[in-house]
Amino acid sequence: MRFYCRCLIVLIVIWLLPFPVSSVLAEAPNPSTPQSPPVIPEWTFPDFSSAQDLEPDLQFGSIDLDALPPLKAVLVVGPIDGDYGSWTQEEKASMDLAAAELQANGVTVHKFYTPNNNWEQIKSAAQGAYFLLYRGHGVYWGDENFPADVGGFALKDGIISPDVLRSELHLAPNAIVMLYGCFTAGTSSSDALRLTSAEAQRRVALYAQPFMQNGAAGYYANWFGTAFQMFIRYLFQGQTLGQAYEAYFDFSAATVERFSYPADMNLSFWLDKDEWYEPKPQYNNAFVGLSSATLVDLFASASIELTPNSINYLAEPLSTPRTFDVLINTSIRDLVWTTSVSPSVSWIAAPSQGTATDPIRVTLTPPQSLGQYQTTITIQTTSSSTTPIELLIPVSLLVTETVNIMYLPSVNLGR
Repeated sequence: MRFYCRCLIVLIVIWLLPFPVSSVLAEAPNPSTPQSPPVIPEWTFPDFSSAQDLEPDLQFGSIDLDALPPLKAVLVVGPIDGDYGSWTQEEKASMDLAAAELQANGVTVHKFYTPNNNWEQIKSAAQGAYFLLYRGHGVYWGDENFPADVGGFALKDGIISPDVLRSELHLAPNAIVMLYGCFTAGTSSSDALRLTSAEAQRRVALYAQPFMQNGAAGYYANWFGTAFQMFIRYLFQGQTLGQAYEAYFDFSAATVERFSYPADMNLSFWLDKDEWYEPKPQYNNAFVGLSSATLVDLFASASIELTPNSINYLAEPLSTPRTFDVLINTSIRDLVWTTSVSPSVSWIAAPSQGTATDPIRVTLTPPQSLGQYQTTITIQTTSSSTTPIELLIPVSLLVTETVNIMYLPSVNLGR
């Protein structure tokens, strides 16, 4: 089984050999049109052909797909050694394994394999996507051993920077992101010096940052071709995000380093490593996210639900106002909402804005005249990871001359 790490510099684009025994540089004055990479030499890799963990864990079954909303995934493969070179073709084949796993679980898959790498099309398809997978060169700025910054995608038509990902990529809340490329898991094939744990942590934190800031729940980075396929299989078996990471054969409890994600201490931040070549070690297997959550936990609750979803009040004229608390049920961490009432009426009062943890406190004040009064509260929700969502609460106030209340006796059926 082969595995490679890909990387690319923005100011000076460097196409690298799979491991840094020797490096061939190709300078490009324009990052969007790099020169062809060198011929890839043959290399002897550790033999993982008998890895037992490429089969599902039998203690897990499969999740109830009916508990999930319709899911879609966006899969991107950038040019490694041109659009149809052997490296690129190998990564397309690895991505196809993941695509087949997703489709077997009812996920709609959108493929953007080079040369079909148009960013406008990718970001349009990614709107509301629950899975985003990328295989290609990693991107860094500055010194190759101590880059000032890392992150982004290297596509056919150029570099998609972390800032562009933050501002233009709008995945579904709690999306799962899987990346393959230099720096994504820590190590780069350009590393000429021993990589420290601190530097590996910094690189992974930077690469994961735009996705986690926009509300993703899981970030996986791994060098092996079957990693994405197996992570997805484990997740759809019902394993938690952390269990799926630990189930893949490349994980070792003896070598993994466990931290909390610097930008959000509620997220796990795990880095694993191997020692295949000099300089050792190679940080090649990383995870950031909600390690104890399953896909059902994340996706079934990623929608926005209101409790109650309608308000009805039967009252006498000028009787005591009544307040109803409408709760917003969602796992979107940075959701905010605003309200408006249409038609505008004097007998209703509601707050104008709030966050996901704030109830929408609606007060109805019965007027003097008898009759049925109706209006609608429109709730507009926004977050960094979703497009605005509009929710409606129909409100009905029936003012009647007399309200009769019947009390039922309490019956104890116990012995």
